[in-house]
Amino acid sequence: MSSAGRLTFLEKSWWPRAKALAEGQSFSLDLNHDGRPDTLIERRDGNIVESIDDSGRPSDIASNNADAAYVVSYHGTGFVDRMIVYIDNDNDGKADEMEIRHYRDGYLRYAWFGENYDKDGARIFALKNWSYAGGSDFNSKFRGNVNFYLNKYDPEHQRWVPLSECPFIFWDPNRDGRGDIVLRVSAAPLASNTGKDSDYANNYDYMWAEKATPLSEIGNMNVRFSYNIDPEPRREPLEKPHYTFGFNLVGAQPYSYPNMNYTNPRRRPPQTVVRIPSSEGMSVALHYPAQQTGFSWDEARTVFRWEGQFWIFEREFMPNTGGPTMRWNMRREYSPKPSVARSLYYSDVDKRYHLLGATEGWLEVGHLVNNAKDLEFRYFDSDGDGYLDTTQVFARTNPVPVRTSHVTDLRARPVTLTRESMQAEYNTRILPSAIQQDQALIAALKETANVPLAAAYEAEAEKADSAERRRYCLDIARELYFLAARDAFYSRNAAGPYPRLNSAKRGTPGGYTMGDTLSYWSNAKLIERFVASYGDGRLQETAQIARDLEKALPRH
Repeated sequence: MSSAGRLTFLEKSWWPRAKALAEGQSFSLDLNHDGRPDTLIERRDGNIVESIDDSGRPSDIASNNADAAYVVSYHGTGFVDRMIVYIDNDNDGKADEMEIRHYRDGYLRYAWFGENYDKDGARIFALKNWSYAGGSDFNSKFRGNVNFYLNKYDPEHQRWVPLSECPFIFWDPNRDGRGDIVLRVSAAPLASNTGKDSDYANNYDYMWAEKATPLSEIGNMNVRFSYNIDPEPRREPLEKPHYTFGFNLVGAQPYSYPNMNYTNPRRRPPQTVVRIPSSEGMSVALHYPAQQTGFSWDEARTVFRWEGQFWIFEREFMPNTGGPTMRWNMRREYSPKPSVARSLYYSDVDKRYHLLGATEGWLEVGHLVNNAKDLEFRYFDSDGDGYLDTTQVFARTNPVPVRTSHVTDLRARPVTLTRESMQAEYNTRILPSAIQQDQALIAALKETANVPLAAAYEAEAEKADSAERRRYCLDIARELYFLAARDAFYSRNAAGPYPRLNSAKRGTPGGYTMGDTLSYWSNAKLIERFVASYGDGRLQETAQIARDLEKALPRH
């Protein structure tokens, strides 16, 4: 390759012979003159492919996915378009690294690099016509213990610089082949968050550009950091990777990290790439100086993306966050405040983990048992103390809240943000308790209210293949039953003789007794206790009050 990054076959002595090859024809070369072929030139699918063995012990050069390079000229023009490289660092016959170099008109523009720490030789990037096949192809190893990243070639300085997704890091501590934690960093110019391109890191125009932004002007502009805290052993198939929750962090940090320059002498020049190493990635994510923070939780377990759970371009704009992602049944919480550490708290009111410092949030419920929006929850921090204390509930298309609850005692405590501790607490204590309390309250509310939509969510809960999805569906059923029972209690109390004044004359009894007035007011206060206890998340108390009201209030 020239210093400008140009690479072609046109100057090769074997090019005239290669150009004349028919489809499927090939010839071999011995470039190191050791008496054994180490290079194969062939016409494959209309392309000219130069396969180069790097192992020194070739058996089948054309299918060596452990230690080889494949240089491709699309349609046999002579200009190099791709170079696929497999590197076997420890000579065990399995690839430890993989790279895909992209050229335009024979000039190197950018490359994907991948490092696989599982020693299984799995192909990091699935290929289609010598290009990365895309994230929906689960033949790519975007799981386990892997670090992959994009670098842009800087022809002015003949070096690699970070750009776009740099890196994606997956951690699999128990080595079950899945991803337990994933980090994605957006490398982009430090000024890009306020530029015209709201998603600079995902714009391929910048990757294909002739010039590169100097490293000194590149920043870590966005961090996405997701956890799976499902119980072990995980049951979802590898092609349906699931992450429970994720942080989305926007900032403008210079791209400067310990050990980010990685030189591999077995790599073709330039041999030094730039990325955050896996050993530093967790610390970078946990202590990234964020200007804004988004928090997403997959409440219904409907999103199976290898990238993790991340933000959506709705309601609160966060640049360089990427997409697409899911709108429905995803809880979102947002903080516009700067932070230097990721902090969660647990609230016993709703038995959920929340983003400490969030000022607002929302959850749209729907498209789960039907093709409609059923409910929306909105959350607010009314006093600015960093805790979401106010909940509004909206039903279907009704623009007016059908429930508003303000909680003064969230029964909140800080959470240790480690996968192991959250995994144990969430699955062995929180979910079982929440499900049990939901079922008990639903049973009490069904004595008063019959809600077909709530029953549909109950049925969906019975079909759920995970405790988390079951709990979510029961939560929605419980909310629908509560709203119906509350309205029924109000209506039944208002239908008694005392509220229905049948005389306009002042001082006229109106056909009610002293007992009627006492009963009405006692029940009115009990209904308010019912509403307040529910809003406070004291569901056992709510269930008991519901039973008391059902007995106390006459049916008319």
